[in-house]
Amino acid sequence: MGRQAPGGNNVVDGLLRYQAQRQNVELIGFINGVDGLMANDYEVMTKENFANYINLGGYDYIGRGADEIRTPQQKARAMEVASNLGLTGLVLVGATGCMTDSVYLSEYFVSNGCSTHVVMIPATVDGTIHHNYFQSAIGFDTASKLYSQLIGNMLTDSASAVKYWYFIRLMGKEPSILAAECSLKTSPNYVLISEEC
Repeated sequence: MGRQAPGGNNVVDGLLRYQAQRQNVELIGFINGVDGLMANDYEVMTKENFANYINLGGYDYIGRGADEIRTPQQKARAMEVASNLGLTGLVLVGATGCMTDSVYLSEYFVSNGCSTHVVMIPATVDGTIHHNYFQSAIGFDTASKLYSQLIGNMLTDSASAVKYWYFIRLMGKEPSILAAECSLKTSPNYVLISEEC
């Protein structure tokens, strides 16, 4: 459900490894995430059709679509599809919005007698997910290290070209935890944090 994050495809790899240790487990992936769930459009996930995506970032294996399951109609449709397919679990991958939706969807399933369990895997480059039960969300560590490497390369280049100014803009949401983390790793001359401007 969430935005692209490093390690997204590795969630599928982990599920396939889980499947290899168990009997009678079938994994299906909804094409383009929530869009596929709503349309009942899915593909059976196997090691063979996943082989080209191992250790690649993002969610390009089955794609991603809408970021939310919030309306009563969306929840009802998710329950209908899960019940018709006999799903014992529905795995959602995403950030804070996805986490909220997964809690409400789980409550909806329980209150309506649906036996499908909702599993939430936190994944975001923003670094905005914190809880005592997990150390970090998928994606933040990789993103901050990669951006820091690029920033460090620019700092090295700028040291030999003193007549130029170098500006680097990082993506992220408020708070700008990703920008702050990269600045701590690279020590640039100046950092503008969007919430402070």
